[in-house]
Parts: sequence; structure tokens; C-alpha cells
Amino acid sequence: MDGSKTLLFRFFQTTTLPLATFWPLLCYYAIATGLVYAVQSDPFFWDTVQLGSKHAHFFYENGLQWSPLPSAIDSGHPPVFGYYLAVVWQVFGKTIPISHWAMLPFLLLNGSLLYLIGRHIGGDQWAWWLLPVALLDPVLAGQSILMSPDVVLVSGFLLALWGILGQKRLIITIGVVMLCAVSMRGMMTAGALFLWSLYVGFSRSGYPNGRLALFAAFRTNLPLFLPGYAFAGWFLWWHWQAAGWIGFHAGSAWAPAFAPAQGNDLLKNVLIVGWRWLDFGRIVEWLIFLYVIIKFKKKIITEENSKALLIFWLLLLLLLLPAPLRYHNLSAHRYFLPGFLAFHLLVFRGIIQLKLSDFQRMYILTGLVAGLAGGNFWIYPQGISMDWDSTLAQQAYPAQRAAAVDYLDRQHIDFETVGSAFPNLNTGENLLLNGDSRHFSDLDFARNQFIFASNVFNDISEEDFKLLQSDWDLRYRSEHGGVWVEIYERK
Repeated sequence: MDGSKTLLFRFFQTTTLPLATFWPLLCYYAIATGLVYAVQSDPFFWDTVQLGSKHAHFFYENGLQWSPLPSAIDSGHPPVFGYYLAVVWQVFGKTIPISHWAMLPFLLLNGSLLYLIGRHIGGDQWAWWLLPVALLDPVLAGQSILMSPDVVLVSGFLLALWGILGQKRLIITIGVVMLCAVSMRGMMTAGALFLWSLYVGFSRSGYPNGRLALFAAFRTNLPLFLPGYAFAGWFLWWHWQAAGWIGFHAGSAWAPAFAPAQGNDLLKNVLIVGWRWLDFGRIVEWLIFLYVIIKFKKKIITEENSKALLIFWLLLLLLLLPAPLRYHNLSAHRYFLPGFLAFHLLVFRGIIQLKLSDFQRMYILTGLVAGLAGGNFWIYPQGISMDWDSTLAQQAYPAQRAAAVDYLDRQHIDFETVGSAFPNLNTGENLLLNGDSRHFSDLDFARNQFIFASNVFNDISEEDFKLLQSDWDLRYRSEHGGVWVEIYERK
């Protein structure tokens, strides 16, 4: 067997952790637990209102019976995450704190897996650096303080990845099942992982014949992915039988997002996707990656471990990019989470492999962490939309919303007279599990007596804000951490 192939992931043969390496993990566990404690009163936010709260309510109120979702909340993904929350509510009680604490096992798992993968890629000395690199990425950090299915998707992704690297068959299967149970993006991610497992298996193989090596890799890995693919196939067939469609349909509330992009819209999508890969501090990571390429030169495609990670990232792009480029509005930051994580691994590996002193390497890693962490403070000027669920900046919103609602209650203002926008149009029960059935009205300047506005609401345009400031009276305003909330009354 080629000697270079024997080096491929040769450090994946052990997962025994030295006692000293537990300390960074214990620190992470304490931080993750403290984070959940800090946000345990925050409401469901952004898409988690539908994918978490509304799905969970449906199953909870129907005695945990698995049945088709109402069309108003069915976006075509497997509602397994909502079912999980419903089971948690059934056992521990239906409260917001319980819902937040239900995410802690996945947060702890994600940190543990990143540490193990970090050891494989960077060795014991540098392993713990991968945790802040990945976990302070605004997209993952923003999702990690929510009751979000994407946190579970990350768990499945990292499990399957670690299973492939460490040749742990059961771990691969569990991870792929989790991916396929969370969303159709998870199913596509599982496809990229399968293709990569063939490459890794081919590279590890001792067969001199390429076809035999590929066949051996296929035969070895396919059974590990079949349970997840079987669930995906069953769910899509079941959903087709129950609802008559897969993915979306013309009458769906999400149908406009699936409108094909053509001409200028296609170019716009290319620019938007490009910006997603630079946004929220990620431009710093690209600059470091460029530095690594310049210093690494051809080694980025010849050094086996770096080459394997590069191929993995490209495979993810191959499967995850077509939809946001082809359709009108499928380019939210969280849709690229697996790709972002794979890119972190590639850049991290490159930094470790550079011929640098420990101080220089630590300096670059510190800059990478600072650049990504600082992305959580990027807040666009008023009138420019941003994905608030993909940044820790969202954390300033829940308390301000609660204070504004308290103001409306103290002023005895009927919620139906107040216009607002996504994600502030849901009932208190859906947002806070507090039994409050009141909700604000859709934004309508001709009918609303009051307007509840915030820079968190992308559906209120710059022109709308100018109209509010010129023709309406400002009754209430609060601002903190770059997030503001205002209540206007018709003059």
C-alpha cells in the first residue's frame, strides 16, 4: 500500500482522552450550562416559532400522535424536532425554561464532538481552539441560544463526520439518521457525507486496483447510511401520501421562496450567497485562508489530510449551493451551517500545518476567533435586512419586546389595534408558552391605530420607517446593544 495513504487520518485510530484535556471540555460544559440559564426565559424566535413551538404544540395537543401537520405550518421538513419538544413538554411540563434546557444535551454534544475532531485535526496541543472557532461563529452561536432544530442538525453532522474520521460505524449511522430526521437540508448534507466517506474509504484502502478500492468503500459505507436514507425515503413518501406534495406546493406560504431565479435575480442570488460567506466577520477567516494558501502553496491539495478536508468542503458546496442559487429566497445564513463548519475545519487544519512558532500560530488563531466573535456585533443600518437568528446580537431583543408589551398593557392598548411584522405576529402562547392568545395585527398603515416596530423586523421597509417618523407620533422607544423597539400612534 502507498505509504502516503497510510498517513491519511492515521491519527483517527484513538479517541482516548488524556486527563488534562478534560479541563477545556469542562469549561465549555460550564459555559454552555450558564448560557442556557441566561436565555431560559427568552421566547421562541424567528423560524423556531414554526419549526419548534407550533410543531410541538400540534403534537402535544394531539396526545403525541404522529400525524400530518396543518398546511399552515407544514414546510415539508420532517417535524421530528417539534415532536421531541412535545415529548419533553409531556414529561417535564410545557414551559419556556424547560424548552431551553431541552437543548442543553445537544449543545454539550456539539462541544464534545468539536473537541474530538479538533484532536484528530490539530493534535492535543491545539484541539481546544476549534471550539471557539466554531462555536463563536455568529450563525452557530445565534442558533445555539434558540430552541432550534439546526442545533440538532449540527449534532448529527458532527457525529457522522467524527464517525467517518474515526471509523466508528454506529456513530456514522446515528449521525446520518439525525440529519435526515431534522430537515431536507440535513438529507442533502448526508449525501455529501456519503460521497466523502467513499473518498476517505478509497484513500484508506490497500487495494492496488482503483475500481476494487472504490467498490470496497461503497460496500463498507452504504449500509451505515441506509437507515438514515430509509427514514428520509419513508418520510417523503408518507408526506406525499398525506399532503400530496414534497418540498413545497403552489398554495404554500413558502411558495414565493421557491420561485425560480432568472436573469438579474440569478445574479442577485450569486451576490447574496457570496456575501453570506463573507458576512458576520467571516471575511477575516477568508483572509486567513488566503494567507494559508499562499504559505501552504500546493500542499493544500497534496497534503492528504488537508486535501481530504478541502474535498469535503467542496462536496458540501456542491450539494448545498444549487438551491439558494436557483430559487428566489433560500439563502438564509443557517442553511449553510454544515458548509461553514467544514470551512472552519479546513482553515484550522491549514493553520496547524503551517511552519510557524507556537506564538505565531496562537496569534493567528486568536485573530480568527476574534474576527468571528466580532461578527456578532455586526448590525446593518436601518433598512438593510439581516438574519437576526444568525447572530448573538438578537439577545438584546427579547427583554425589549417584553418591556414594550408591558407598556401596551399598562396603557390598556388592545393588541388588535397594533400593527407589527415578523417575527412579532404570533400569540404569547406560541412565543412564550404563557397561555396568552392575543396577537398583533398585520402591518397596515390604513387600519392600524398603533405600530410596533423594531430594526429586527425585516418586513418593515426604510420607506415605512420614514412614514412612521413623519406622520405618526412616537409613544415609546427603547434601545440596547444596537437593537431598538418603537411604538407609534396614529396622529
